Amino acid sequence: MIYIGFLLHIYQPPTQFDNVLEKIVNECYRPLFELVNSRDDAHFTFNINWSLTELLLHKGYREVIELVKKALDGKKIEITGTAAYHPILPLIPQLERIRQITLNFEKNREVFGENYTPRGIFPPEMAFGHEIIETIKELGYHWTITEDIPFVCLHNTVPYDYVVTVDDLPVFLRSSLWSNKISLEKDSEGKKFDGKKIAEWLIDDMEKWFKGKDGYIILAMDGETFGHHIKGYIEDFIVPFLDTLSKNSSRAKLVHISDILDMFPREEKQVPPGSWSTGADDFWEGNFFPLWKNKYNQAHSLLWELTDIALSAVNDLQEELDRSLNSCTFWWAAISPKEASPITFSGMDMIIDVIGKVKPDALPRARELRKELEKCFALKVHEGIKPEDKKKMDMQW
Repeated sequence: MIYIGFLLHIYQPPTQFDNVLEKIVNECYRPLFELVNSRDDAHFTFNINWSLTELLLHKGYREVIELVKKALDGKKIEITGTAAYHPILPLIPQLERIRQITLNFEKNREVFGENYTPRGIFPPEMAFGHEIIETIKELGYHWTITEDIPFVCLHNTVPYDYVVTVDDLPVFLRSSLWSNKISLEKDSEGKKFDGKKIAEWLIDDMEKWFKGKDGYIILAMDGETFGHHIKGYIEDFIVPFLDTLSKNSSRAKLVHISDILDMFPREEKQVPPGSWSTGADDFWEGNFFPLWKNKYNQAHSLLWELTDIALSAVNDLQEELDRSLNSCTFWWAAISPKEASPITFSGMDMIIDVIGKVKPDALPRARELRKELEKCFALKVHEGIKPEDKKKMDMQW
């Protein structure tokens, strides 16, 4: 039996133009999920970044959210975890990786409900590196996925009857050959191949490769390929692809990627860094992320220097916020008689300083609250301090 895992990655940046989003919703997202919900054999694995979910909510596309939720509730699709705003995970600090992956899970779970239960994680752009392995494992995910080209450069072949693991983390390898044949290649007349032809070719090719054994293949691409990048490709590819698989159900079957994890043994192998935009030439040059950190691209060097400055600034600001939340600011407001301790005013000013740096439009209200607090302490008359509180003050100060 040929098991086909088919992952569709859908994402839009938080800065996407309204008219472009509307076009993609109408051409791709709405008809794609309507199709998925109308069939029992559309067992796709989907990745949806919080960045897109947030846009759909804010721009009024609640019906798309409901279609995704219906597909999850009906177990029509499998969902993956990812990073909320689509950063290149191997290129950012670990704390930011953890924060973005956690944020993606928490926010999407709020929207899609208890059936949002990802087992695997899709690293944006399939950008894999050993830096991300421990993060994925610590956050409770059971597998990840990347491109097969760097693996082939190192090992000359790809697995079909076992799942590669790195430090005990299963790593699925996308078939670049078949994924690109679906999303990019055209025939001699410049036309896209239809789903029936692709399914027939795929089945025949896999049977020759597997030589009578059970095996699997992973297909993965942008979901926007269907209907938006390639007009009519939901009807011209996905429908006949599924129909052909159904007619050949004794030979091939579309399954969720997590199902494949449970079907095949695992084998520890080295998986090199790379992404689904890393070619063989890039790999041999050690240029593993050419579209995001290309060592020959001066603009990339400048952008990462700018990013490093921003990350450093955020870390410094986080430290300021951490210090401003010390409990003594509030403790002295409860204990000090008649007027606030300088400790409380010092804590207040630290909080206001953070607000001024992050949200300056909230400064007027922050300053009003400080004045109200000044009045509060000026008018405050304590009838007395409890002996135990006086003892605490003496012990601390």
